[in-house]
Amino acid sequence: MSAAEADTQLGAPRTVAGLVAERLRGDIVAGALKAGSRLRQVELARRFGVSTTPVREALAMLQREGLVRLHPQRGAVVFLPTVADLREHYEIRAALEGLAAAKAAERFEPEWSAPLEVLLDEMRGGPPAPRYLELNQRFHTGVYVHSGRRQLVEMIAALRDASSAYLHIYRAADDFPVARLDAEHRAILAACVARDPQRAAEAVRTHLERTVEHVASRLAEPAA
Repeated sequence: MSAAEADTQLGAPRTVAGLVAERLRGDIVAGALKAGSRLRQVELARRFGVSTTPVREALAMLQREGLVRLHPQRGAVVFLPTVADLREHYEIRAALEGLAAAKAAERFEPEWSAPLEVLLDEMRGGPPAPRYLELNQRFHTGVYVHSGRRQLVEMIAALRDASSAYLHIYRAADDFPVARLDAEHRAILAACVARDPQRAAEAVRTHLERTVEHVASRLAEPAA
């Protein structure tokens, strides 16, 4: 079967790209593809039995997720953050997001709660990783935007975008703690509804600290 025929059989190029990205993501998270490994489009196309077009699209997806970086000389290479990188990143996030949650709690209006609860209800069902991560982002942003601190929200958004690689590693874990995360998210929201800034800040910091420990354990695991 030719690469073009494989594309036709598997579906539209965008769908094929998603399948290729899913398999590569799994290999990266599992350690089968080491940090710094080159991802050559022709070799990957041959491996998956597709043309280079969906492979190129898949690599672009993984680049947006932070799991692949493009180098001028080496092309696409696997990127995995170190545990030290992770901890430093989340220390900064905890400080800023705790502040944003506290400021949001100070001025939180009752009608702001329902749209956020809708997001949490869907997340509790454990949707596929892309959808879960989208909902997670919308929930946290939805809380912080009520802080009324535009620059703070923008800084947090940039840091959360840079956390994409960590979040995909986290969501890919077999023991991904949906129930625990649901409880933590609802604790953040409940503190905001109660207009309790200190409790809201602490709930966010606890949530991020537990995330750090879970992701750190994944990064520290030896390759299978």
